[in-house]
Amino acid sequence: MCGNSHTSFFHFLYMRKIIYGLAFLHLLFISLSVFHLIDGVLKTKYLSEPLAFISTLNYSVWRYGFFSPDVGKSMEVEMLVYEDSINVRKYSTIENFDFFVANQEAANRFYGYKAHTTADSTFLDLCSLSASTRMLNLHPEAWRIDYTVRSIRYPTMKGYRQNDSIRVVDLYTTSFELY
Repeated sequence: MCGNSHTSFFHFLYMRKIIYGLAFLHLLFISLSVFHLIDGVLKTKYLSEPLAFISTLNYSVWRYGFFSPDVGKSMEVEMLVYEDSINVRKYSTIENFDFFVANQEAANRFYGYKAHTTADSTFLDLCSLSASTRMLNLHPEAWRIDYTVRSIRYPTMKGYRQNDSIRVVDLYTTSFELY
C-alpha cells in the first residue's frame, strides 16, 4: 500500500512538470508572436494553414490577431488644419496622433468611441465640430479644417493569401471654413 501511494506521488510530479513545460512553451510561442519575432515562420505553409483552421473554430486569430505581421488599425480620424495657403498640418490617429488622450485607458476608450460613432451622422457632426473647435483654439491662425473618419478594411484570409491589399474607405468627411 505504501509503494502504491509513493508511485502515484511521483506520477503526480511527472505530470506537473509536463503541464508546466507545455504552459511555458505555449506562453513563449504567444510572446514571440506578439512581438513579431517569428513572423517569417508563421507565414510558412506548415503553420499558416493550421492557424487558419484554428481561427475558424474559435476566432482566436480573428483579423489575424497576435499572429499578424502588421495588424494595423480598423478606424482612423484625420484632421487637416490649413493655416495659410501653403502650410497644412496633418493630425492622424494612424500616425501616432493620440487625440489629446492622457493615458492608455483613455486611448482604448477613444478607439471604442471612434468605432461606435460612425453609426450616427448627427453625432459625427457634433464630434467633428467639437474637435475642429479644439484645433481652432490650438491654431488661431487656421482658416479651414478638414475632418475625416476612415475605416480600414482587411482582406479575408483567402484574400490575404492572394496578396489582396488592405482597403481604406472614407466613412465621413466634413470641412469647416472661417471667413
